[in-house]
Amino acid sequence: MNNLTSRANVVLANSLSVLAILTGMLFITTIHLRVEPKFDLKVNEAQIRHTPDHMSGKRDYLDLTLLNYNLNIDLSDSFHWNVKMIFLYLVAEYTSEANQVNQVVLWDKIVMRGDNPVVDLKSMRTKYFFFDDGSSMRGTNTTFSLHWNIVPNAGLLPNIRGSKSVSTILPADYTPYNY
Repeated sequence: MNNLTSRANVVLANSLSVLAILTGMLFITTIHLRVEPKFDLKVNEAQIRHTPDHMSGKRDYLDLTLLNYNLNIDLSDSFHWNVKMIFLYLVAEYTSEANQVNQVVLWDKIVMRGDNPVVDLKSMRTKYFFFDDGSSMRGTNTTFSLHWNIVPNAGLLPNIRGSKSVSTILPADYTPYNY
């Protein structure tokens, strides 16, 4: 009855129970802490081009928006002992006749614990294409906001939208191609 395997089983079960309780305590001690990075976003230039739709096989044209922006993010105060990494992403949101809500991710970055907590981008172009599924981007009011996901050591994975956003009206005319 008290052989080696049953004693090892008791030790392992008790150890796992203690680790589960400690993990729960880790989560409870940081659930009230808010992660709010300081950031500043400025859109320098926006251009809209009317480009052929090569993706769907149709012979339609789409609006492609090219942006030039500055983004400064300070995550120095955002890392506490339950934050493993922070996933940052910049979202553009606008309305069109076809869709009430359009959201496009323009840029993203993963900042790990121990990395440089300051992200300073000057005269940056979008990382991903900013397409509309039609030709209704000209003259639209577009809101740019920073979102982030916190990856903790233990606990929930919150998806947070920053409290500050920047709105700009896109140009009303297409920008000609410079070949």
